[in-house]
Amino acid sequence: MNSAATPIEQLPELSDAQFNQKYLKQKQGMHALAEILPQVEEQSLALRAVKLALKVNLKLGSKLAGTVKPEFQQATLRLIGKIKTSPLLKIQLLALTCSDSAIPMLVKALNHPESAVRLHSIRAIGKIGSAAAVIELARSLESEDSQVQAWAAWALGEIDSKPAAAALLVALNHKSSGVRAWAVWALGKINPKTAVPALLKALKHQDSEVRWRAAVNCGKIGVSDVVPGLLNALRDENHIVRARAAAALGKMRDRSAVPRLIELLHDPDSYAVSLRAAEALGQIGTETAVAGLLQALNHHDSDVRGSAVSALGEISTEVAAVAVMRSLSDRDIFVRGRAAVALGNINTAGDANLQKMVAAGLAIARGDSESYVRWRVAAALGQIGTDEAVAGLVRLLEDETSGVRQKAVKSLAQIGSTAAVLALEAALNREFGDVRALAAQYLPDVSTQPAAVDVESSNLTNFWGEKLPKVLIASEIEASEYIFDRAAGREIEYLISIGSPGVPEPKTFHKVPNRLRRSFNDLETPVDDPDRVLPALDDVVQIIDFALKMSVSPGNLLVCCQNGISRSTAAALTVCAAVLGRGKEREAWDLVLAARPQARPNRWIVELADEALGRNGKLAGAIEFNTAAQKARSCQQLSPRNQVSFGKS
Repeated sequence: MNSAATPIEQLPELSDAQFNQKYLKQKQGMHALAEILPQVEEQSLALRAVKLALKVNLKLGSKLAGTVKPEFQQATLRLIGKIKTSPLLKIQLLALTCSDSAIPMLVKALNHPESAVRLHSIRAIGKIGSAAAVIELARSLESEDSQVQAWAAWALGEIDSKPAAAALLVALNHKSSGVRAWAVWALGKINPKTAVPALLKALKHQDSEVRWRAAVNCGKIGVSDVVPGLLNALRDENHIVRARAAAALGKMRDRSAVPRLIELLHDPDSYAVSLRAAEALGQIGTETAVAGLLQALNHHDSDVRGSAVSALGEISTEVAAVAVMRSLSDRDIFVRGRAAVALGNINTAGDANLQKMVAAGLAIARGDSESYVRWRVAAALGQIGTDEAVAGLVRLLEDETSGVRQKAVKSLAQIGSTAAVLALEAALNREFGDVRALAAQYLPDVSTQPAAVDVESSNLTNFWGEKLPKVLIASEIEASEYIFDRAAGREIEYLISIGSPGVPEPKTFHKVPNRLRRSFNDLETPVDDPDRVLPALDDVVQIIDFALKMSVSPGNLLVCCQNGISRSTAAALTVCAAVLGRGKEREAWDLVLAARPQARPNRWIVELADEALGRNGKLAGAIEFNTAAQKARSCQQLSPRNQVSFGKS
């Protein structure tokens, strides 16, 4: 072999063994080959290189198949098409080529009888992401298969390109309202710089549904360029568009919207518009906005008055506090209850006057004739947690309604201060039996030294690796109770909480020093509701990063979502798989099942974790393996040999 020849000139002279040794045995050689192949002028040489690479590593070979000259790619992709493997793996390999030549093969797979094959095919086209891919995805928006439509919209939203935005803009004028809905939904996922011009046009669309969906997405994007369009939308003839535009401007905290939002507090067509306007003014929180909210306290609709009260509670000024206190005498009990909650939410730190006002307001509410309001007062005092709050809770221990008394006991346990502990001890001698019993239940947790988390009962001790933390999985309510009501909760060092978009993290969670909060819905496929969010790859990547940081300084981990069954168990599986490493996917799933036997992980999150961790479907496979094994055991238990005869002998 001529050592002076260029790498391309050397290729024909290399035997298969020499080629493998030089280019396919180490990363440096693979990178070199990826740079050489686009320059190879002979198709036979390009085909030979790809064929040898496919024999060594299917994924590597597939990536290289897309690097050869465009005119050779149809031939290199035929090599992938001839591989005898599952349809799903073949789709994955075609996506890795990033070649337009793969698109016809993937389009053909959209007619496959298995839905999983069709969905992976449409997502693979999205991963290619070229102008040709955009054209096919736009066509797929019109598919008769609703799931293909959904994933086509999702894929277009994932492609950060002007052709994708242009295709979606065209789709906004489609005759089908379903296609229009998916198009504006997808625009909300695209990079703001690319999406804003299209969304501003959508705000003027003749279809009111397109307009309100565009308003929602403008609020999510949150860039100043969309403000003029949203301000115009506040005067839209359709009340849903006006309401959504108000919500978007509130989310953006845009002060220029305040005058118009104040006008909308008395919207003649819909109380929903007034409701959104009140919420938006609370988010903006300027003096002018507060003045508008004060007007809203006189609104004829109790929901609007309640929204204004809640918004004032987030502003935390004396003017706002006085207004909230006025609402404690509202004719509607739910408004009065929200006023009590709002007083508990006011940030009084460092402001003695504000503290006195809040205390006085809650003292008034404590005497409300409705037990619902008094229950809310007990909850608010638990949030405040001062010695004055403890004194108020002690008085509520004598309330005539058991629910109020019990909430007061729980709030004392939640506070956990010396004064609260003394109050609980004194409650052991109270008149009401439910107070005595509940105080006895909570006292050991708040008065003893922190105890180690007991995971023996979960049968986890056989599984823990040296770096893997002790994992607890819970619903959001269970997590709050765990953190507050158990001494073991003080051992929680890490918290991953997953909530729905727009729902704030419970204040109890701030007791945990290291936290990760992600917001998305429990979805496994896209839905065209702009308020509902599908988990994204970035969500999973952040969970993995959090897990790896946690493994450096191990500590107990609590993972929670609304019910502690789907999103949280998928996140916990991701954590365990990341820390345990490759090849331990079944062990990771065993850990999740041991911690939460009712686990039913969100499959889309699991797929994303498989992708992010490079596990090639092994995480999903671990769950399926366990499910199959459970079914086999059940069948075995029900077989004639294992059944007990109840017939006459």
